[in-house]
Amino acid sequence: MAVRILEQSMSAEAVVRLSATKQEPTWMRDWRLAAWRVSQELALPVGTEEEWRRTDLRGLDFEQFLPLPPQVAAVQRREELSAFFLEHMTLPETTVGGLVVHHDGSALWQTLDETLRSQGVIFCALDTAVQQHPELVQAHLMTQAVPVATSKFTALHAALWNGGTFIYIPPGVNVQLPLQALTAHMTAGAMEQSHVLLIADTQSQVTVVQEDVSGQADLPGLHNGVVELYVKPGAQVTYLQMQNWSRRLWGISYQRAMLSANSQLRWAVAGLGSRLHWTAQSVALMEAGSTAHMYGLVFGDGRQHVDFQTRQDHMAPHTESDLLFRSALMDRARTVIRGVVHLRPVAQQTNAYQSMHSLLLSEKTRADALPILEIEADDVRCKHGSTTGMVDDEQVFYLMSRGLSRQEAQRMIVQGFFETVITEFPVEGIQEKIRLAIESRI
Repeated sequence: MAVRILEQSMSAEAVVRLSATKQEPTWMRDWRLAAWRVSQELALPVGTEEEWRRTDLRGLDFEQFLPLPPQVAAVQRREELSAFFLEHMTLPETTVGGLVVHHDGSALWQTLDETLRSQGVIFCALDTAVQQHPELVQAHLMTQAVPVATSKFTALHAALWNGGTFIYIPPGVNVQLPLQALTAHMTAGAMEQSHVLLIADTQSQVTVVQEDVSGQADLPGLHNGVVELYVKPGAQVTYLQMQNWSRRLWGISYQRAMLSANSQLRWAVAGLGSRLHWTAQSVALMEAGSTAHMYGLVFGDGRQHVDFQTRQDHMAPHTESDLLFRSALMDRARTVIRGVVHLRPVAQQTNAYQSMHSLLLSEKTRADALPILEIEADDVRCKHGSTTGMVDDEQVFYLMSRGLSRQEAQRMIVQGFFETVITEFPVEGIQEKIRLAIESRI
């Protein structure tokens, strides 16, 4: 059983075996081993910690999951991909600048437009970047955005990360077509530990679409992921995530963006799948003139539990951030949206706002919206708003009087409620995919 394999695999020897399988350079093997030692010194978070107070991990048993899923050979042509992967490639081939596809921890397919390649753009599997661009990886991988010792989860991730996407945009390069990354959890009981590392250099522009899916709706697993976004001076990044993992997958994700002077980030997230998913999502506005806009939507049903811990950290003057999250819940689903806006003493003449709205479709659902302001500067504009409520019976009655069934009326109300956020995913293909995913569950 997977239990016995896991007991043998979760060890320093497993780290060495994983690194050897990937034929990694010595520095990466040693880096992994150092992270493993850190992980052994840290404890799992418990409910007494503020960020974990409303998410219970007692049902999470590591012995159920296999940290080293089988490796899968890459295909040589797009046509060799299975129907599953072809179906989930959100964007037509002619409308993307590059594509990276992962089957568990294996890079199945990767391609990049030749014009972008000639301009110095790097878009590939993280495994490839370790081999071909070690100087960029070493300078950024879990150094500043999400340090190795952030938690036991991040330390384990650093030791056993397996698969992921690397993006580097050189100074002044404008990538006009979006880059798409598709990560698929395909092995029952496997740990999915992918890593996204994006570096947008000075005055560059890029849009990245990241989609996370499972091979089956009831495939058990554990996602322990990290996303790191480095937005250099004057760069403009649009990062779009659609998470639609299996209903039997546990998810933990640490995500952070580091913004330099006069940079801009648009970050939109759709949380649709998983049994339980806890995400720490933060932006660090480190230098003057940086701007971050964060958008999120969560749709839950059954007994799904989705927890977002967001942070807008203003570390310099003349910065701006805005957060808008919307969640709709059915059955016994629960969401937690805890948003912290922190204005450091130096963050004068800063604008910050956060808004959280929840729509309840059942009396047994629960939505916790917890906006928190930590203001240490005195020349700022900082506001927050939050609403939670049931579907308006008068709206349902009105739509039913026009010939719609109750289910159709409810579906229309939910779609309208989410549309404000969906339109912030400025890629038509991903917008339509989110709409269809929501529609299919109402």
